[in-house]
Amino acid sequence: MIEVLIVDDHPVMRELLRQVLELYTDVMVIAEAENGEDAITQAMQFQPAVAIVDIHLPTMNGIEACKIIKLRSPSTAIIGLTAGEPDYNDIAMISAGATTVINKADVLYRLYPAIIDAVKKLKTAI
Repeated sequence: MIEVLIVDDHPVMRELLRQVLELYTDVMVIAEAENGEDAITQAMQFQPAVAIVDIHLPTMNGIEACKIIKLRSPSTAIIGLTAGEPDYNDIAMISAGATTVINKADVLYRLYPAIIDAVKKLKTAI
C-alpha cells in the first residue's frame, strides 16, 4: 500500500485529489495539510511514502516545505503541483527534492503514474 499525504490550500482541490487516488486500490490517503507548515508536521507524524505538495501555499510555500520534508524524511517522495505554465518554480521544486511537478489540470491521468514512478525512483536510490 502506498501511503500518501495531500498538501493543498484549497479544500476542493484536496477533495479532488483524494477522489482520484481512491480509484486505485494500492494507494491510501493517510493525511492532508492546507499549508507548508502543516505539511511538515503531517509528513513527520505519518511518514508517507509520497507527499503531493502544491507549490503555492500559505505560511510557507511548497518549495520550502519540500526542502524540509526531504531533509527530515528522505524516504518520502514528493510530487509538486502547479496551476500555471511550467516556470522557474517547477525547477525550484525539483531542486528542493521533488521527483516531478504536475499541472493540476493533468492530475486525472498523470498523478497515479507519477506516484508509481516516484516510489520506484526512491526504492532504487536507497
